[in-house]
Amino acid sequence: MGFEQVIKALRNSLPASNLFFEGEREYEALNGSYLSAMESDIRPAAIFRPESRKQVAKFVKIMRPFALGEHGEEATVQFAIRSGGQQPLPGVANIEGGITLDLGLLNSVELQKNGKQTVVSVGAGARWGAVYDKLDGTGLGVTGVRSASGGVGGLSLTGGVSFFSSREGFVCDNVLNYEVVLASGEIVNANEHENSDLWISLRGGGNNFGVVTRFDFRTFPQPGKFWGGSVFYFLSSWPYHVGALLSELRKKDAADPNAHVQLSIGYSSQFAQFACQSQLSYTGADATESMPEVLKPWADRHPQIEQLNSVRLMTLREAVSEQPAESKGNVRCAYMNVTVKADAPTLFEATEIFTNSLESVKACSGLMSSLTFQPYSVNTLRQTVRHGGNSLGLDPSDGPLINIMVSTYWNKKSDDAAILKYMSNATSYMRREAQRRNKLVPFVSMNHAWTHQDVIECYGEENKRALQETSIKYDPEGLFQRGVPGGFKLFNRK
Repeated sequence: MGFEQVIKALRNSLPASNLFFEGEREYEALNGSYLSAMESDIRPAAIFRPESRKQVAKFVKIMRPFALGEHGEEATVQFAIRSGGQQPLPGVANIEGGITLDLGLLNSVELQKNGKQTVVSVGAGARWGAVYDKLDGTGLGVTGVRSASGGVGGLSLTGGVSFFSSREGFVCDNVLNYEVVLASGEIVNANEHENSDLWISLRGGGNNFGVVTRFDFRTFPQPGKFWGGSVFYFLSSWPYHVGALLSELRKKDAADPNAHVQLSIGYSSQFAQFACQSQLSYTGADATESMPEVLKPWADRHPQIEQLNSVRLMTLREAVSEQPAESKGNVRCAYMNVTVKADAPTLFEATEIFTNSLESVKACSGLMSSLTFQPYSVNTLRQTVRHGGNSLGLDPSDGPLINIMVSTYWNKKSDDAAILKYMSNATSYMRREAQRRNKLVPFVSMNHAWTHQDVIECYGEENKRALQETSIKYDPEGLFQRGVPGGFKLFNRK
């Protein structure tokens, strides 16, 4: 059963106007709109954009025999699932020669009352900017990403950190309900009371269980404005900013749950130098016109590039709009990451590895590469338990932790091999050094991982086994293992 039969079956049951082929203007626009050109390099045979969950269910039913193969035959046409297209890993949301299911039209955002709890229900194709617009002026907040252009789907299935994570936990921990189309085409809800094993598995399990068509997020009271912004400075001040972060995380009475600090070093070939950034937020209800004391170690530290200091009272909408706009399709991009204990020698070693390793690729056209220290405070990890659990394998007793991410953007395909080698060597070296110091934590963030990183294995044996059991229960034939090959799968491929 080949491509022609697939297209005929799709056209017979679904709107042909929502099916796009190579060479068509809509196809080229959609395929060129991924975060990374490495994902846009992939050319699906067709792109289908459903307008409803029922159309998604029909699509899955139609694709199933083609993607799995009938009567022992090999699969002929597989498919990929795209939400926002922001994860740079090639093939995670696109597929060469197959069908890409683009959920971009499922972009509704609605506020609903669930008893005393207000829930924001978000279509899988929505962007976080639309969610924040909906909440603007309501006195409510939601644990979403820090960029208005970020897609809702990816981080809500893989972890995710927001301005509120120190107090509210990971993005996935705040999903009260997933609406999911299973391999059978059945539409189910997964939450604390229905299909709870699937609910936990989706909190970190990625695209392994079905097509999520809607996310229902818990909201919480949040003042109209909070303190946020960035401080920029040069490499000589980096050790102080790292030390201040570790001091806050290690406070005897626990780090302030309303404060969140993320540190980055970046290098741009355009300017041929390093610069550093501390992104700050304080989201407490007690925010006033006076800067909170907890932010002052970074915000008031000199020397800094004073004209770039943006720390102020701001709305959530202003905060996410301050993040740089994501380039689409014409810039190449990759992320890799390692997680370690909050330990100064380990972090300074990682810094040295990054700055030294970068020498090998500084001549690459359009190079922008950064090292980011993303903290997971003890309180962040505690929220996983409070909100029902997830599949990530992190425990409060492990914390505080730092997720170290190396991210790189560049222009030319001819530089792919050199840059990916630099990133792989650097993160592998960081991993080895952390392990030597007994500071390595197995966890790897799925949304910021690359092909060689075994994300599911890093969740731990117990979580991996639970994920596999969920897959067998809800997808016994393995449609989302074999028929949707992109991303990080649960079983070893033969």
